Amino acid sequence: MTDKIIVKAHDGTRLELKPDSSTNLARLLFLNGAFKNVPLCSGMGRCGLCKVRFDTNAPHTQKEERLKLSPEEQEQGWRFSCLHEASAAEIFIPKPKKTVPPQQITIRKKSDSAVKLAIDLGTTSLCWAILENGEVLSSGKELNPQTGLGSEVMSRLAFAAKAENKAILAKLVKDRIREIISDTGSTVDEMVISGNPTMACILTEENLEGLSKAPYALPDKGGNTVVLDEQLPPAYMPTHLAPFVGADITAGMAYLEFRSEKPEPPYLLADLGTNGEFVLCMDENKFLATSVPMGPALEGLGLSCGMTAGPGAISSFSISPSGLMPHFAEPPQEEKEAGITGTGYLSLCAVLMKSGVLDFKGSFAEGKTPLASKLSRNIMSLNGSPTLVLGKDMMLTAADIEEILKVKAAFNLAASTLLNSAELAPSSLKSIFLAGAMGQYVNVNDLITTGFLPSETAGLTKAVGNTSLEGSKILAVSPKARDYVESLPTMTSVINLAGGETFGLKFLERMIFKYVY
Repeated sequence: MTDKIIVKAHDGTRLELKPDSSTNLARLLFLNGAFKNVPLCSGMGRCGLCKVRFDTNAPHTQKEERLKLSPEEQEQGWRFSCLHEASAAEIFIPKPKKTVPPQQITIRKKSDSAVKLAIDLGTTSLCWAILENGEVLSSGKELNPQTGLGSEVMSRLAFAAKAENKAILAKLVKDRIREIISDTGSTVDEMVISGNPTMACILTEENLEGLSKAPYALPDKGGNTVVLDEQLPPAYMPTHLAPFVGADITAGMAYLEFRSEKPEPPYLLADLGTNGEFVLCMDENKFLATSVPMGPALEGLGLSCGMTAGPGAISSFSISPSGLMPHFAEPPQEEKEAGITGTGYLSLCAVLMKSGVLDFKGSFAEGKTPLASKLSRNIMSLNGSPTLVLGKDMMLTAADIEEILKVKAAFNLAASTLLNSAELAPSSLKSIFLAGAMGQYVNVNDLITTGFLPSETAGLTKAVGNTSLEGSKILAVSPKARDYVESLPTMTSVINLAGGETFGLKFLERMIFKYVY
């Protein structure tokens, strides 16, 4: 019997790794080059993308595996490597079912003079742009290279609790930034890196204890320039407002303040990703802010057919007499398996609700129209769970609906708390700006149907894309914008939403597809 982990991959790669009882097998494989550009849920056993075959010493199956793997697959030794300890065994890694390769849009290859690099460092995604005098020369979007070591903030913090692990996480991002600079052929004299406090403080290798447990505190408030290492240009890190209200939202506020059409108060900015950050502007000098964990579902992670936006990603659905019609964020590429983005799942839930196939509690229903009855015939029990089969390897499970409901409840709670605290009705707002993972492809009517927002806000709501990156571009060239974000803490009151005594009850009240005031 081997005392090593013998790894054989689909491409012929062979590795011998030392067992490690302190981590799971997926993490160990990731750290040794497996699952590159694969959007792993990282320990939840939901996405199934870390599936491997144990040729020896197959561990007992877990609940998540029994729900998703057929009895034949279980018998053959297939397991989700994130659910099992990195113990001695011989394993086989198949070709990944889904990958998210970097997407680069080159406008001009390079500049002869020094340029700026603006970065939005999200928990799931890394977006960047090379700038010369404010003009974008090239840009890109990709998975945060840390994703295989934790899919959301708290799991990333748990991994980073050890100093050596924190250094691994920091190195993954710094190495990728070096590659971006090298690949674009530019001489970068300064960077602006906007991200939530956890991503920023892991990158600068701060003491993370204040972010890891209550009472939460910021290790570093930002608003300064740091040197990440000798091989990278200095990086300006915008100001954070609170332990979980970070530079991504303050960069977004700079974008709204310094763009050509400055918004009129009162308005709400919601930056939605793995962590939701919300700011209510009551007047030019008075803000309320809060944050709420939303999980990685909006990014397409942890869902049965989830994927991030890109070629082959379904971003919305509509319905016709022939049935459900998928609409792609970008056309599928040959030999690329399709998937559904977080906003695609949200759109699907909205369409099914309108058709009577999904009720406001998130349960499947038979529907009363001929078309609804036709859709309902595709609802079946798969591994004991109600599932709507959409086509080959495409489905909507009860667990997927629950993940979308969690996102809805978090959004609803944060928005209603800020409005109630300011004694404002939703209809009193001049604008609602949706940024982040929801801010590019979401349909506002889907948000109304599923209860993210009340119906009276339909005409006020605007999707504004990645405001963190857009704000970072402004901060790269505007000293006035830097002064503005550094002044925001004195003008902003922060509500500690998740730490409140009634958070759990209020959250559960909103786990329905209706807006709760």
